[in-house]
Amino acid sequence: MSVTDQTEISLSEQHVGQLVADDFRYAHVFSQFGIDFCCGGGRTLTAASDKAGIPLAEVEAALSKINSEGQKDDALNQLALGELIDYIEANHHAYVREKAPLLMEYSQKMVRAHGERHAEIKPFAGWVRALVDDLTPHLMKEERILFPAIRAMAAGETVEGCFGHIGNPINAMQHEHDDAGHILQKLHEITNHFQPPEHACTTWRVCYATLAEFEADLMQHIHLENNILFPKALAL
Repeated sequence: MSVTDQTEISLSEQHVGQLVADDFRYAHVFSQFGIDFCCGGGRTLTAASDKAGIPLAEVEAALSKINSEGQKDDALNQLALGELIDYIEANHHAYVREKAPLLMEYSQKMVRAHGERHAEIKPFAGWVRALVDDLTPHLMKEERILFPAIRAMAAGETVEGCFGHIGNPINAMQHEHDDAGHILQKLHEITNHFQPPEHACTTWRVCYATLAEFEADLMQHIHLENNILFPKALAL
């Protein structure tokens, strides 16, 4: 049910993940307010606004402004499941594999240069490694197990696997998405939301900027899976 078509459920009681699935422009509003629309996509707009500490009326006003600015772009929501998987792999999985080694390199340089003088550096590098170690096998499990099963289901083929119902690997991937979200929250706390201190060197600044971009891509990545791909797969 889209935001504009719904008549029975108020905007405040709709789930933020579904709102973004209906109109991806909402993702930018939620990101600006610090509202989690991917791992926390199952929260209502009221609950998500409360958790972010933002007045509901302020969020609703921003969403209304988006509606007045033109038509939504829901092209990704309209893709066939196989095409959506192709998009996720070619864009988001490839992005993780490209940027994760850079984050590891930058954070280790920070440890070598500043780890003894700045207490936050070593824990920061540890959480960066935890994030990469979390995502690397996650991508492989999706590409080798879950995505082929969804492709087969979408093609009307019999799915053979040791995981039972398709909901089982989907639940596992969603739990791993939550784990990545928790790691990112720790990184936010350590880095003052990716804001380098005045004394930060170039590598330090580049690392934080890269991490901020990495998080933005990962949020869209998780959103596409949690709020569009997985529900459609379960509906099959």
